[in-house]
Amino acid sequence: MTRLFREEPATAPARYVESSRFDLAKALLDQGHTATQAAALAGVPGYESLRQVFARELSISPAAYQHRFSTARRTP
Repeated sequence: MTRLFREEPATAPARYVESSRFDLAKALLDQGHTATQAAALAGVPGYESLRQVFARELSISPAAYQHRFSTARRTP
C-alpha cells in the first residue's frame, strides 16, 4: 500500500497526513484559534509537534505565522 501511495501523491502516507494536518492548522490559525487549539483540532499530538512542523516547513513558529498573517488581513 505504501508503494502504491507513493506513486500517486508522490509522498509517504504519514507525510501526507502530516501535510494535511499542517494545512488545517494553518487555516485554523488564520481563523483566530490559538496555536494549542489549532494543534488539537487538526489532530496534531500537541503544540510542540505543531511548532516543529512549522519550523521545518516555514522557518517560523505557529504564533509568528498567526501574527504575520493576521496583521496582513487587517484593514485600516
